[in-house]
Amino acid sequence: MRARLRLILAIGLFLSVCKPAQAQKESVSDKVSATLEKFDEAIKPDKSKKSSLESVFTDFYTAQEKLRNNIQGPSSPLAQGLQQQDYQSVRKQNEALFADRDARLKKILNDDEFKKWKNSIEPSLRKK
Repeated sequence: MRARLRLILAIGLFLSVCKPAQAQKESVSDKVSATLEKFDEAIKPDKSKKSSLESVFTDFYTAQEKLRNNIQGPSSPLAQGLQQQDYQSVRKQNEALFADRDARLKKILNDDEFKKWKNSIEPSLRKK
């Protein structure tokens, strides 16, 4: 009886330690919402600008999620992913996503707003 209780406690302790290690991924819509909230606090964009920003960030986070999923590998051995690609290739693809996002933002935001994006909003979105 005591051995069974110890086993159950050990399994419970193990599961409670392992659970935080499995970080939940934020969905694209959650990331877009968080980004738009930061924009609302810093810039307070009008409705048309906000919808344009939402489009830019939805496209950006969707493409980034797709790239991340391909890096992690295909779900089946027959599927093709980026497993065989080297780090530099993936990094260049990610940098291209950032460059495209920033180019689209420059068309939407004025110079002061873009500076606020680069200097305060974007750094605040990075995971610590």
